[in-house]
Formats: sequence, structure tokens, C-alpha cells
Amino acid sequence: MGFMIMSDGNGGVTQVPNDILLNYIMKAGGDQIRVYLFLLMASQNPGAAGQISVEILADRFDMTERDISRILNYWKREGLLSLMYDDGKIMGITLHSPSENTGTADIYDYNDEALVAETSGRTVLIPDEPDSLPLKKAPENTKDRTPERTEYKPDVIDALCKDNEMQQTLKSVERALNGPITAAHMQLVMYLICDLRFDSSLVRFLYETGARRGKTSPKYLEAIALSWADNDIHTVEEARSESESRSGKYRYIFKALGIHRDAAPAEVDIITGWDTYGFSEEIIEEACKRTVLQTGDTNLNYVSSILSDWNKKNVRTIEDIKSLDEAYKKSKVASVRTHVQGKRPAAGAFRNFRGRDYSDEDYENMELQFLQQRRGTQ
Repeated sequence: MGFMIMSDGNGGVTQVPNDILLNYIMKAGGDQIRVYLFLLMASQNPGAAGQISVEILADRFDMTERDISRILNYWKREGLLSLMYDDGKIMGITLHSPSENTGTADIYDYNDEALVAETSGRTVLIPDEPDSLPLKKAPENTKDRTPERTEYKPDVIDALCKDNEMQQTLKSVERALNGPITAAHMQLVMYLICDLRFDSSLVRFLYETGARRGKTSPKYLEAIALSWADNDIHTVEEARSESESRSGKYRYIFKALGIHRDAAPAEVDIITGWDTYGFSEEIIEEACKRTVLQTGDTNLNYVSSILSDWNKKNVRTIEDIKSLDEAYKKSKVASVRTHVQGKRPAAGAFRNFRGRDYSDEDYENMELQFLQQRRGTQ
């Protein structure tokens, strides 16, 4: 259900009292200012903005409905508007001028028919059956529009910290950090909430996750947050599910490599890239084992090179790998034979010693000696 915000003022012009500019706008955040000015315009210019609802505002400003509700409650606490509810939903808004700041009392349980409430010369109308209002939809793909970091000024941070929900979030962050919030962490929290649109519970879960892993640097936490944003993760349940999924996905890989910790974001990117090959866990685990045996290290890039080579050779099963090993072994035997035959004495050379016939087993032993000598020189 939508509602109309109307006013008896002159159309085409939106008047903003100086008191609001000096004492309210200057300390509010960007999104809070945008929403308030839009409501002010809609109230003074009947019909200019069409029908208004929390859903429509969220669509217009490319925010979530939770974001809009939080912003409306911010201005309610500032005393510049009051909200009308029906069955727990915001159904109407009444704007107040600063000089007539009547408090933040809300109105509940109005009758089923259209309700008209007059306050400070403005009228808020909530129709029973609002007509649909065509609006430009937010882009479906959020991965290509992750906002960049911006530096929040101290006065903006102070204004945002007046919000009760923000205060609770900061307290939970301090508990996770086991100490006061540094300037870097404060900037990160502002970015998470104001730009990435994380709610308080998701911010708390992010910091708690970092604390459990023993990694609470702003850079590390931001990398996780951006990964969640790129994957359209907006709730704690989604984040927990994604975390558990990754933990199970990477556990066998790290076990094969002898790594006993969680995957870092950079390592996650490398491992995720292996999905394009479509290999089974058995094949990936085999590549990890060979990496350790051949290099004595846990280099994921080396694992990637093995998997890339197998993919080029159309490997799909462990049997395919065994066939490649056998073919490689035969090629090495042939190489050793050629090497030995190439060292036979030329015509006219000293020949007082009887030549020796080599069996396949002899060639294999020589191959092993050759490979061992070659490795020892590297």
C-alpha cells in the first residue's frame, strides 16, 4: 500500500528552512539528506513525486527497505517527522518544522478508509488502493557496482554515531576487537553500513568471524566484506552458510597440503579459479600431494600449474593421470636409451673391452639415476 505526501505550499518550489540547513542537514549523512529532501519536496509539491511507500523509496534510492526505515527513524528521533503505522508497517509520514517540533510520537491503528491528518499546514494521505507508480528498477547485478571506499569526516561520523543501532554495533565491534575502535576500523564500519548496506547483525558477524580466526585487521575484514557484497550476501544466515560451504570445500585441499588454518581471501580466489576445470576432489587432492612431494612446499600456484596441464591433456579421472605417468615414464626410458647409444665409441676407438647388452630393467635403473642426478643439480 502506498501513500501521498501533500502540502498547501506553492508548486514547483521546495523551501528548506534555514534552521533545518544549519542544525540538521549539516550533521546528517548523505543518504539521510537525500531522503529527507525528497520527502520535503513531495510534501510541498502534491503529486510531483507520485505515490510514496517504503518499498517505492527503497526502489528510487537504490536502497533496501530496512535502510529506508532506518533513515525515517533517524529523522523521527531528530523531531522533524512522525510516522503512522498500521499492523506494524509504516503507512504515513507527517513532516514537522523545527519551530513546531512536537516530538516523535507515532500514530497507530487508523481506520480502514483513507486517513487524513493535518499537522503544521501539511497533509498526509494514505489511500486504500494506490495506483502503481512506474519507477526505474535497481540493477539486478550488484557485482559490478560495489561502491568504492570514501573517507568519512569526523562531523559525519559523530552524526551517524547518534543512532542507537549504530551505537550498539560499535559496542559489539569493540568486544570483538577486545579494545577501543581505531580510526581505521571506524572508517570500515561506516563503509560497511553506509555504502555496502550491511545491517548491524552482519557487521557484528563479520567482526566475530575475524576474531575467531585471529585476524581482525581492517584490510582482511574488508576483503571478506567485499566478497560477501559481490556474492549478494546480505544476512547473517547467508554469510554463515557461505562460510560453512567454503570451509567444507577447502578443508580437503588444505589437509592434503598440510595447512591447518582457514583460507585467506587471496587463496580463496586461486582455489575458486580451479572450478573452471570441473575436476573432482580426488584429482585436485592428487595435484596437492604431488606439489608437496615435488617442491616440499604448499604453493597453490604450483597446484594450479599441475591442474592447468592436466586440463590441457583432457584429464578427467585418476586413470587418465596414471596413463600420463606411464607415457611419461616410457618417454624417459627412450630418452635414456638414446643418451646411452649416443655415447658408443666411434669407429677406430679403443675397443679392448667387451660391449654390454642392456635390459629394460637396466635402462629403468639408469633412468632413475639420471633423474636423481638431475634433481641434485637443481
